[in-house]
Amino acid sequence: MVSVKDLRSLRVLLVQPKNSEGAALRSHLMRIGCHVEEIWPPPSTFENIDIVFAMFDQIIEHKLTFEWQADDPPAVLIGVIDYENPLAIDRLLRIRANAVIGLPIRPFGILTNLLVTVNNFRREKRLCANLHRMQAKLETCRTIERAKLAMMLTNSRSEQEAYGMLRQLAMRRRTTVEVVSGEILNALDWCDEDMPTSP
Repeated sequence: MVSVKDLRSLRVLLVQPKNSEGAALRSHLMRIGCHVEEIWPPPSTFENIDIVFAMFDQIIEHKLTFEWQADDPPAVLIGVIDYENPLAIDRLLRIRANAVIGLPIRPFGILTNLLVTVNNFRREKRLCANLHRMQAKLETCRTIERAKLAMMLTNSRSEQEAYGMLRQLAMRRRTTVEVVSGEILNALDWCDEDMPTSP
């Protein structure tokens, strides 16, 4: 969990033009200990950054493109808006901003937004990583089960014998049971339509 004492390790990018509001935001973030960089116009990629503050009213007003991978965001995104502009709100919703702060900049609330959004963002990343690992594991199990069934049906083997054959092949070739299973399914041109269905 990220705490107040961890703020100095956070890399913050401010996507904003040079103006008084931008200076106020930068000054406050530096006061609470963040490492802050600024850029304008918005970059095409975001690398080695933990948090992005972006002034969306300015982005829309200048008709600029803001490239953001909403499905796999590279960092926490906090939108900064001058007023509740429907265009800005719609854009923030579509790119799944983690939080929104309003102008003028007020010190109260920024620290809380930082800590809550960073911790939620990292928790979601961990959950997504665990989900991908589970999906990969399930797909591996599915491949092996399909290969076992294919061998049982084509070679009149028991389930235990079929799995034993897969393991022996894998050991002999110094690879995994999953790799051998995939090769067997490809060789037999085995697909889901070949799976027997329950009556």
